[in-house]
Amino acid sequence: MNEAPSQDPSLEVGAKAKVSDEQTSVVTDQIIGMSFDKVTRAEEVLLALVHLQQEGEIAMTDAVIVAKDDDDKVQIHQTIDPTPALSALRGSFWGALVGVIFGGPVFWAGALVGAGSGALMAKLIDLGLDDKWVKEVGDWLDPGTSALLLLVSDGVRPAVLKELGRYEGRVLYCTLPDQVRTELEAALGSTQG
Repeated sequence: MNEAPSQDPSLEVGAKAKVSDEQTSVVTDQIIGMSFDKVTRAEEVLLALVHLQQEGEIAMTDAVIVAKDDDDKVQIHQTIDPTPALSALRGSFWGALVGVIFGGPVFWAGALVGAGSGALMAKLIDLGLDDKWVKEVGDWLDPGTSALLLLVSDGVRPAVLKELGRYEGRVLYCTLPDQVRTELEAALGSTQG
């Protein structure tokens, strides 16, 4: 196995701080990284966690699947991090909608302004997990394995631990308290920390 990915706190950066108007405390998203012995296992686990999120059992703000096939090719599937092209497409849609409402040449101007602002927004704001760290995880994985990297904003509830108990895996990284990491390791059947 290659050297483990950096656990430098500055790489937690994708984690964004949220400040409540009612409270002065700052809540930061927490990172959980898990690895699995099959290329498709991280996708299966994410699907199960999405169902739990719909039931209010977990609050994921970002999820990235990293898989390395038997030929050492790494594939990264980001679920939230907006790319400039996607943001430009969304921006042009809203700009075009404004143009349709007001008609004429405003349609094209609105589409262009919307596309430009959407692309600029994606460049200025990198939501979610740090891209450099995600690539490090991909390099670190063994062929034929996968990893699921999560940003969670509300901790890990018992229903999540129970669901993770259906899968065998290993905790790669966790910014939650040591007790929660221990519970995650136990749920995944991990003997390593």
